[in-house]
Amino acid sequence: MWLSSPILNRGAIAWNDSGQFYIGRLNLLETLVGNNNVQLPILTLNSGYVQSGIARYTTGWGANYTPLTDNEIILVVQKNQIINQLTGSKGGEIAVPIPQDGYLLTLRGNTTSNAATLPVGSSITITSSTAPVAFSRYSQIVGAGPLLLQNRQIVLDGKSEKFSNAFITQKAIRSGICTTTTGNLIIAAIHNRVDGGGPTLAEHAQLMQLLGCVDALNLDGGSSTSLYLGGQLLDRSPNTVARVHNGIGIFLSPPGVQRK
Repeated sequence: MWLSSPILNRGAIAWNDSGQFYIGRLNLLETLVGNNNVQLPILTLNSGYVQSGIARYTTGWGANYTPLTDNEIILVVQKNQIINQLTGSKGGEIAVPIPQDGYLLTLRGNTTSNAATLPVGSSITITSSTAPVAFSRYSQIVGAGPLLLQNRQIVLDGKSEKFSNAFITQKAIRSGICTTTTGNLIIAAIHNRVDGGGPTLAEHAQLMQLLGCVDALNLDGGSSTSLYLGGQLLDRSPNTVARVHNGIGIFLSPPGVQRK
């Protein structure tokens, strides 16, 4: 089940229960298929990244959805059928319940004109795939970015992943994750140099390359960069640690215990 879609073709890391990993730039491709073979692209899933187009919200977003912009048209879908259509609400005002056995579709900007082709009572389905398709073979995916290395080569392209020039060139504390030729995983926290700032993204990519990484991904940076081992914070004072919504952890099973 997708909790949310990646945005802007940014980098991501995927893995499965067999200990295999895949790192690359990821897009989730969803298409709404309606009556008379109407096909409309869905831009995002459970995302606060707002743009003109169709977005989808499931209970992974929460119990309710409150419009993020003015004049959204909201389609309530339950058991693959549109059961209600809400129009013209003001952003931030009305909370719309998300069906447990369905989802909401929000039409923003120039896509609101498509509401006429999606009347209450009509049946719709959603097709879903990933690009590249290799991501679909993995059960767990975490998005981040930008992508730093592929096949040992630096492929950093912050502009194509829609990062700002200031973010690309700034010197900052950074974290990264990568695979090695032996199939192992490296998690790195890189801090400020002596009497200076942390690495730029280009320097971050070079450092990951020097560590022996094959495929590498930039994670978050700044106060979000924290490295724990056995419950102990290794790389900074606890007073400087930011609260974060998610992280990546590696857990070792005790001898003789198999983790499922």
